[in-house]
Amino acid sequence: MATETTQSVTKVIWKDTVSIENAQKKKQELLKAFNSSDTIHLDISAIEDLDISAVQLILASQKEAMIRNKKFKIIGEIPTAFIDFFRRIGIPMDNLTTGEQLSTEILETIAGDEDA
Repeated sequence: MATETTQSVTKVIWKDTVSIENAQKKKQELLKAFNSSDTIHLDISAIEDLDISAVQLILASQKEAMIRNKKFKIIGEIPTAFIDFFRRIGIPMDNLTTGEQLSTEILETIAGDEDA
């Protein structure tokens, strides 16, 4: 008898502003996705403004995925607001255009470094 394993994917879409004012709601959306799926895709392409809370939630999600042995990936085009925010805090992202690039080139490196 063959066993088939299917992985469930949940797509979470962030729109408008992601900031301290709505960070708890965004966190709950992500936790719900982690509780119901093997893979979580976070679409950031519709973000118009953000603060450090958005970055903290993204990093916490990457760590949560590692702890739960799940997959977390940012998808979609990186919005200008996101690039501008990182530029303001001294992290140039001019060569990154997609969430997939952000996930593989920055997020996995930062979240995977236990000494950071």
